[in-house]
Amino acid sequence: MVVKNAKHIFKSGNSYAIRISKEDRSQLGIDESSNLIKTISPDKKTISFTVVNPNENQTIDAFAKKFMADHKKAFDILKDM
Repeated sequence: MVVKNAKHIFKSGNSYAIRISKEDRSQLGIDESSNLIKTISPDKKTISFTVVNPNENQTIDAFAKKFMADHKKAFDILKDM
């Protein structure tokens, strides 16, 4: 999905913001409690936002915790290097 309509930047406190329309918000399935990952292109001409699915984070966190526990001895050795 590509949204092609222009967005204007505006001042919000000490920051700048871009408004997300109700239609875009609905299509993305996000609300004020949603988390997004911001990515800036290497040429600094494109900013993209990816919706973070909380279930994906839980799966990754569970894997990371198990991996760390399974390889605790190796990590203990490496931390002293």
